[in-house]
Amino acid sequence: MSKSLVRRTSLVVALAAVAALAIGPLAPTAHAQDDTVYALAELQSPPKLRSTLQASRAIDRSYPDDLRKRGVGGMVEIQFVVDAQGRVMAETIEVLDATQSQLGEAVKKVAAKLEFQPGKAGGVAVKCKVVLPIIYKDN
Repeated sequence: MSKSLVRRTSLVVALAAVAALAIGPLAPTAHAQDDTVYALAELQSPPKLRSTLQASRAIDRSYPDDLRKRGVGGMVEIQFVVDAQGRVMAETIEVLDATQSQLGEAVKKVAAKLEFQPGKAGGVAVKCKVVLPIIYKDN
C-alpha cells in the first residue's frame, strides 16, 4: 500500500472517530426521547386498533365460562402503553377498575395480544398511554 493511501485512510478513520465523538453526546437525548410515553392529549393522532373485529373476538373468547353461564357481565377499565410499533407493552398492563376480578384477569391476557396503529406526535410514531374500557355482557 502506498504511503499516500495509508495517510488518506488514516485521515478518514481519524475524521470518523472525531465525528463519532462529536455526535456521541446527542445520542442519550435521542434515546431519552424514545423512552417518552405520551398522553393521548399530546398526540396528533391517537393509536387505533388494527382490527376491531379481532379484538372483539378475543374479548368474547376471554369471557370466563362460569360468569357467562350465570349471565354475569361487567366492565373493566384497563391501562397500558402502546409502543411506537403498535404493540402493547405487557409489563405496563394495569387493571384500573373491574366489576368482577375474573374479568380483570381475563382482560389482561387479551390486552397483551392487541395490536394498534401507533399514536403519532410530530408526525412520528411514539409510545403512548391508553385507557380502554371493556364491557362484557351475556348475548
